[in-house]
Amino acid sequence: MIALLLLQIIFFVGYYVMSIVFGLFKIFLTLLKFKNLAISTLFNRIPIEDRKKVVIVGGGFSGSIVAQKLENDYQVTLIDTKDFFEFTPSILRTIVEPQHVKKIQILHSHYLKHTNVIQKEVLGVQSREVILDDRSVEFDYLVINSGSSYNSPFKESSVVSSARANTLRENYYHIRKLKRILIIGGGIVGVELAAEIVDHFKGKEVTIVHSQSKLMNRFPKKAIRYTEEFLQKRGVKLIYNERVVAHRGQTFITDQGSEIIADQAFLCTGIAPNSNFIKNSYPDAISENGYIKANDQLQMSGTTYYRNIFVSGDVLHVREEKLAQTAECTASIVVNNINAMESRCEHKMQSYKPFAKPVLISLGKYTAIFVYKDYSITGFLPALLKQAVEFKTMVRY
Repeated sequence: MIALLLLQIIFFVGYYVMSIVFGLFKIFLTLLKFKNLAISTLFNRIPIEDRKKVVIVGGGFSGSIVAQKLENDYQVTLIDTKDFFEFTPSILRTIVEPQHVKKIQILHSHYLKHTNVIQKEVLGVQSREVILDDRSVEFDYLVINSGSSYNSPFKESSVVSSARANTLRENYYHIRKLKRILIIGGGIVGVELAAEIVDHFKGKEVTIVHSQSKLMNRFPKKAIRYTEEFLQKRGVKLIYNERVVAHRGQTFITDQGSEIIADQAFLCTGIAPNSNFIKNSYPDAISENGYIKANDQLQMSGTTYYRNIFVSGDVLHVREEKLAQTAECTASIVVNNINAMESRCEHKMQSYKPFAKPVLISLGKYTAIFVYKDYSITGFLPALLKQAVEFKTMVRY
C-alpha cells in the first residue's frame, strides 16, 4: 500500500513537471508556426486561389501532420469521418478515466487555420477528384491516410469495438456494473484494455481469448512473460489457440467448442485497412490483405505508379508494426516529396524503408513495458515515458 502511494506521488509529480516542460515547448512551437506563416506570407507570391490543391483523406497521426505542414503553401482540404484528431495510443485509458478524453482529442479546426476541413466519408477516387456523397473535391495531389478499423463479425450491442475513445468512454458507467468481461484478442490492444480494467476496477472477472499460443506473440519473451504474470496475478483468465466465432446472448462460443459467459465483450482483433473507396478505380494498387501499395517514395503503385497520389499511415502496405511513429515518419516523407515535386527538384525526393521502432505497452496507469527489438524494460519508468510521449504529441496541436 505504501509502495503504491509512493508510486502515485512520483507519477503526479512527474506529470506536473511534464506539464510545465511541454507547456513551454508548446509556446516554442507556436512561435515557430508564426515564423513559418510569416515566411510563407512574405516569400510565397502565388495567390492562394492559384496554389496547387492538396486533398488529404484521414485526419489521424499522418493526415494531421501533412495538413499542418502544407496548409501555408497549398490549398489544403482535409476529409475525415470525424472532426477531431485523437491520440489513439491512449484511448483505452478512457474506459476507466472518461475525463481523459479531453486530453487526447482536439478539433481539426483548432490547429488547422488555413485548411478546409470536411467531415465526410470518401466514397471513391478518380484521377483528379475525390468523390463524396454530395460533391466531388478536385486535387493536384492526393494523400491517403485513411487508417484502419475493426471489422466486427458481431452486430449486437453486447460486443463493443475498442477503436474509438468516445465509444469506450460511454461504457465507463456501464462497465462499473458488470462482473464478467470478455476481451477478444490478445495483441497489444487486448492486453492494454484488460490491464486498464483490472488495475482500476476490483472484482471483475476478465477473460482474454487469443488465437495464438501466447500474448503479443511478436514481442520478446521477457515482455510476454511479464504481461502474463501481471494479468494472471490480477485474476485474468487467459485462453490460447481459440477464436470466438459466435454467441448466443451472454454465451460466447469458440471454434474449439468452449463457452464463455460474459456480460460484455470487447473486440480487439480483426483490424482491416480502410481502402474500399479506391478498389473500383485502382484495383491493382490493393494488396491481398487490403492495404494500399506504394513505391519507396510513397507514391501509390500497382501495375504502374501514380505520381500525384501518396499513401501513408496504417493503410500503407508495408511489413512492420502499425504504430503512430510509422505514420509520423511516412507523413514527413510525403510532405518532403510533394514539395520536391512542386519545386521541380525530384532528385530531393526521399524514400521510406521500414526500421525497428520502440513500442510502449501500458499495463494500467503506473506500469508499462518498453520494447525495442529484442530488448524490453518493465515497470514504472516506461509508464512515465508513455505519459511523456502523449504530452509531446498533443502539444503540437
